[in-house]
Amino acid sequence: MSNINTEGLPPEMQARIAEIIEKAKSNAINPGTPGLVPTVSSPVPQPPAPVQRTPSLMDHVIALRQEVDQLRQQVAAVGQVSEAVGNAVGQMYAMFQQQTTLTDHGTTYSQNFQEQVTDEDY
Repeated sequence: MSNINTEGLPPEMQARIAEIIEKAKSNAINPGTPGLVPTVSSPVPQPPAPVQRTPSLMDHVIALRQEVDQLRQQVAAVGQVSEAVGNAVGQMYAMFQQQTTLTDHGTTYSQNFQEQVTDEDY
């Protein structure tokens, strides 16, 4: 840790880094420290590693059934969302199609136009 180059740093950062390095050196564990020797002389036996077996055909079938079930749930959710969006669009369409005042004047534009035309123009 003594080869750290702090020349380009401000003096307060250099002092802080030096303090951290000194603290780390003082906290370093010495291998000859007698208080760190384990009291139990026999090592703890490690359990054997689990044996990895190849998945059987039944394992694959079970996994596929779970995936199919998840996909079925997702498709049902998409259907519900599509239905809700369709209902909302229908409501909005109906809202804009409603007439607030009665606009039926009894005759159409073409009927009004024909009534205004007389044979005198010919």
